[in-house]
Amino acid sequence: MVRGIRRCSLTACALIALAVPAAAQGVGFSQPQFVDRELAGGEPLTIADPVHHTLVYTSHEGTTHLYRPGIFAPLPFGVNYRNQVNIWTSDDDGASWQRTGIAGASADPTKSQGFSDPDLAIDEGGRIYNTGINLVSDSIFSSIDGGKTYDKGNPDCHNGDRPWLAGGKKDEVFLATNTLEGALSHEIFQSTDGGDNCSQTGIPDAASNPDGSGYTGDGKLYYSKDRLIEPFVYTDTNGAVNGVGVGTWHRGDAQFAPHKITDTTEFGHWPAIALDKSDNVYAVWDDNPTDSSKQDSCGSDQPVPNNIKMSVSKDFGSTWSAPINVAHADNGRVFWPWVAAGDAGKVSVIWYQSSKVADLDCEDSDITIGEAQILNALDPSPKIDTAQPVGGRKIHAGSVCQGGTTCVAENKDRRLGDFFTNSLDSRGCVLIASGDTTQTDPNTGQQFAYSLPIFIRQTSGEGLVGGINCATGVPKPAPGSLGQCVDRKPPVSTLKTRGLHRTRRLIKLNGRSKDAGCKGSATALKRKGRVETVTVSIAKVRRHDCKFIGAKGRLERKFHSCRDPLLLMAKGTTKWHFKLKVKPLPPGNYRAVARGVDASQNKETPNKRRNVIRFRVSR
Repeated sequence: MVRGIRRCSLTACALIALAVPAAAQGVGFSQPQFVDRELAGGEPLTIADPVHHTLVYTSHEGTTHLYRPGIFAPLPFGVNYRNQVNIWTSDDDGASWQRTGIAGASADPTKSQGFSDPDLAIDEGGRIYNTGINLVSDSIFSSIDGGKTYDKGNPDCHNGDRPWLAGGKKDEVFLATNTLEGALSHEIFQSTDGGDNCSQTGIPDAASNPDGSGYTGDGKLYYSKDRLIEPFVYTDTNGAVNGVGVGTWHRGDAQFAPHKITDTTEFGHWPAIALDKSDNVYAVWDDNPTDSSKQDSCGSDQPVPNNIKMSVSKDFGSTWSAPINVAHADNGRVFWPWVAAGDAGKVSVIWYQSSKVADLDCEDSDITIGEAQILNALDPSPKIDTAQPVGGRKIHAGSVCQGGTTCVAENKDRRLGDFFTNSLDSRGCVLIASGDTTQTDPNTGQQFAYSLPIFIRQTSGEGLVGGINCATGVPKPAPGSLGQCVDRKPPVSTLKTRGLHRTRRLIKLNGRSKDAGCKGSATALKRKGRVETVTVSIAKVRRHDCKFIGAKGRLERKFHSCRDPLLLMAKGTTKWHFKLKVKPLPPGNYRAVARGVDASQNKETPNKRRNVIRFRVSR
């Protein structure tokens, strides 16, 4: 397991980690936190599980993100190599991270193979999906316990390259992939059983013209109300990008319908899109203007300052607003944008920014992260609040090769991969996942030959859901109200000893949970408490170590710290019950703990007098 900083309250962590000073109510971010100081972190994503209240983080395993000019060091990733993308989870809002994945720290080849190209999605039933490629095949694997264990999966959902996922209905997931390298062959495949099986016939989302021009799906796709939407790139007769758009699909359609946004050049590989809670769609991309009268040191047209562009659709991609500039640097290049959306009209856009105007394929610069928040993105002239550099420091120094696996062959720097991402936590505050190449090997003093995964969270300013204050966790007061008090007390749960029924094959529990909320002052209204979810953990205990029982009723193989429980969902909230069929349990001492989580995301801890029951299983 990998530990970060000591646990603290969300508010305390935010105040301690605040790195970029901001005016009152301004947007601020924490310093970058290393998720892991050994495993690789290129092309990372993170997602919040609203049911199990975990964060899941994933990244490329590092095999094709290895080189830095002049460095070919021993490869530390080889010690941990699993032929599977890296995965971590956090139970404390990102304060600490634990390595996880299929069968703990080793891959299960019957469910997953593939060391690169991860993506995360969640379906309407709360199942989390990930993917990876093994040079030829795309795998799908999924978790129903917040990303800690993976009970379903298929190592060969379909052959292809650069898969992207979208969660659909319960146990449904869609996988988009390029089935034939070097051709416009993009298709979307479906699984309806959590990823165990995939359709063999795909839904096409690409077309080519006789002259060689065409369009293809390219980028992260999303699902909403029996519909799919994904980014498009349009290409000219030479295969160069000359436009961006989206493709849309309604359940039952034979293929995707193309919708062009605008003609444009593009620096990155693909645009990024996001849907807000009202299904407004936001598309972002980087343009790539150059001066053809001058040549740079790479032998290409001289780059000039460029832009991050955004366009908005209010009809699920059919029509689009005129693009606006979200970011521009007179003395640098901005590239690889990603976007996350919350309530209607509220978005966060992130990008990398170079310290000078350079051809990043072969010319060095310092790379930092920029972020823009737009809380009125549906307005004709939205207000853009920018933070740069996010985290207060650079995350990379050098060139940034975009040539895929040819970067390694040409000894170019590919440690950052092809993208980085933002998302929202359970409150609607922004999370950023990125690679970082600033660290050195403690044994050799040399820079690592790959990036490390970092995690940055919004610590002040208004979030994108419910007007939450990301420094205090307090929602924005309703117009005319006196405000609301801050609820910092977790729920109180009681396990009923009389309700405990256990055998070697079955465990039943029931109990009650309540949440007091908070008492208002003279200037703040009282806030009524609400229990949002109740989880149960059951473990065989040995001194201070535990073996937890998973969702399929199996006991973990090894003992580890009882502070990292495997949480299972109870049915109900204020009055709840739990039932689990288990594999024959070995004799010994066991402990059951119930934990409530309230609407303010306060999490209950074990208390021997109330929510903990110890029992023994005999032969």
